[in-house]
Amino acid sequence: MIKERTLRRKMTLGFLLAALIPVSIFAVFSQIRLRSSLEDNINGKIASNMSNADQCLEMVLDKYATILYDMCTDDTIIDTVEALIKEQDDLDANTSILRHELSHICNRNPGIEGITIYLENGGVIFYDRLNSSSTDSIWADQIHIPKITKGEAYQGVTVPVTANEKKNYLFRIARKLVDYKNIHEQLGTVIVSINEEQIKAALVTGPDNQTYLLDNDIVISAPDSTQIGKKFTRLQNTVENKYTKAVNTKSGFIICNEQPLEDYNKAIWEQVIFLFVIAAASVITMLLLIYSFTKPYLLAVDSLVDGMNEVERGNFEIRVEPPENMPVEIKRIGSGFNEMVVHIESLIAQVKEAVVEQKNAELSALEAQIDPHFLYNTLDTINWKAIENEQYEISGMVGALADILRYTVKNAGGTTTIRQELGWLKEYIMLQEAKLGKGVWVDEQVSEEIMGYQIHKLLLQPFIENSMKHGFRGKDGECRIGISMRLGVGQIHIIIEDNGNGIEPDILKKLNDQSQEMEGHVGITNVRKRLKLYYGEEADIYFESQPGSYTRAHLFIPYRMEREG
Repeated sequence: MIKERTLRRKMTLGFLLAALIPVSIFAVFSQIRLRSSLEDNINGKIASNMSNADQCLEMVLDKYATILYDMCTDDTIIDTVEALIKEQDDLDANTSILRHELSHICNRNPGIEGITIYLENGGVIFYDRLNSSSTDSIWADQIHIPKITKGEAYQGVTVPVTANEKKNYLFRIARKLVDYKNIHEQLGTVIVSINEEQIKAALVTGPDNQTYLLDNDIVISAPDSTQIGKKFTRLQNTVENKYTKAVNTKSGFIICNEQPLEDYNKAIWEQVIFLFVIAAASVITMLLLIYSFTKPYLLAVDSLVDGMNEVERGNFEIRVEPPENMPVEIKRIGSGFNEMVVHIESLIAQVKEAVVEQKNAELSALEAQIDPHFLYNTLDTINWKAIENEQYEISGMVGALADILRYTVKNAGGTTTIRQELGWLKEYIMLQEAKLGKGVWVDEQVSEEIMGYQIHKLLLQPFIENSMKHGFRGKDGECRIGISMRLGVGQIHIIIEDNGNGIEPDILKKLNDQSQEMEGHVGITNVRKRLKLYYGEEADIYFESQPGSYTRAHLFIPYRMEREG
């Protein structure tokens, strides 16, 4: 029953993944496209709002800048100001004329709450429309004159003016008053104070956003007048709104659009919920389809599992018959199961018979087995007999042979230290000297640092054997073998050299061709195979030789093995 449930779970999971993966991919791409579309829409709306706000502000500022320019070029105003500065004619009459002109301009142009003229001689002429006075005002004659470099200068006021128990925020435009007959003669400065409501109205671009006018980070015009004078960074809510800023080239102030993200976030969540509903509906539909489609197949599998359980209990008479409406594959499984049961029953009978024969064979093998220790003890006995008869050369050879047998039999194919491998090679060379009929001088150049590194056993023996068997055959004079080792980059470079007969060029070429099977050089072929088995592509071997002079074998093996302690 556990296997049935496991199979059902795996099939269900597989079908669900097959359905959910494309749905998930579709959902991800839909979400990405929706976000991109909504972002493009909201960015387009913001760009349009910013452009409209900038144009409307330019129009309002142009309107009042034109009024200011007309004042500064009006002959009556210029002549009256000159007379007041030079104290000509009747000062009171001129002052009255100028005040009348200012009041007339204020009353004729809605939005202008006051006009102030600062004369070069220090005099101040003003009209306060908020209080309908040109002689008594708490603000019109106390205006800070902004710095004017060219044309008009703009100034936002963050402290409200109270008139008729109402707080009024102002926006000021200032211009130098110059005698146009003599442009180098400055007469004073004209400052027009307009109601901030005019600026606010110009910045309104739609019901779903708000626009602010900032002097650096200070609010000088806002939908809510209580926000004027505050730092805009403290008013921002970047979680619920998106803020976009641009500089108004005419005034130098910053237009900031506040676009609520509520509709954007709502659309995103609606899409997420919609995709979740689709995914849930897909899962439920797939579960129903999986159950209806897999039920007959799982019942057929159940019958096979029941049959297997019967076979496990030793009932080889059991047979399974899949329903006729099952696919050919299920029927073939059932037929194969029945054939397997018959075959297993036959095999069990054969195994029972073979077990009896095997036991008899094992008894015979145990009786015929020779204990390796018997060989070592026998060689030891021969060694002592040779010593008793003063046959010390034979004794040395027998002892070397015993050591060689122990070395090769113990942990065959395993690793040893380079020190132990070189010690074994010396005893091997001693036995080969007896066969060769003369001594061989061994030149060993291996640093103490390398002696502790690991190497596979009997890896160097075939090279020594080739030197003794082929290199020194029929050679006159001294026979020498050189063994040197040095560390490279991640490898030990081993060189085994003899001064023997050398190797003919055609044979040398075959030795260096890894695809060649060398007759008479089985040891070298085995070394190549062992290197491939032990180290893979990290080891290499090649030969160089001069006929009648020398043969040199180069062996490269990695030194990843542990060093001796």
